[in-house]
Amino acid sequence: MKTLIAYGTRKGASRRTAELIGETLTKADGRSCIVKDAKRVGRAELEGADSIVVGSSIAVGRWKPSAKRLLGKAASTGKPVAVFVSAAGVLSGKEPGSPDAEPKGTLAEREAEAVGRYIDPVVAKAGARPVATAAFGGRMEMFGKVIFDNWDPEPITAWATDIAGKLR
Repeated sequence: MKTLIAYGTRKGASRRTAELIGETLTKADGRSCIVKDAKRVGRAELEGADSIVVGSSIAVGRWKPSAKRLLGKAASTGKPVAVFVSAAGVLSGKEPGSPDAEPKGTLAEREAEAVGRYIDPVVAKAGARPVATAAFGGRMEMFGKVIFDNWDPEPITAWATDIAGKLR
């Protein structure tokens, strides 16, 4: 079994997430995983994969265009697809411009908000029916300064372990 894990990233968090998903899926059931930048994925990789995971960083409320385009292509294959985003801002629970404020809502509420805001509309437009979706933390920088870095490997590993069977 072969899984293509494609990502669009700005600061590297989505790449790190994709790599960890690949490592976890391989450990879970021995599958072969190809982790690749979405802008470098061609027809051969899509056709050669048994399942596909597509992820994107979210910057200014938007997906990386290459990941968004690839999701549409992945949806048209009829193969199992899973989708994730790196949404550092929403997962931080802080309003823009107030980095010292207390986070709003629980982490689960913020994850659900990120999925509803960033994954659901893009998936619907692409005609995809993902077997699983998730929002993870990432890294936010402005003018070369790190505002926050809330990338955490634990929820990524848990999600990847959970989706192993769904991507068959």
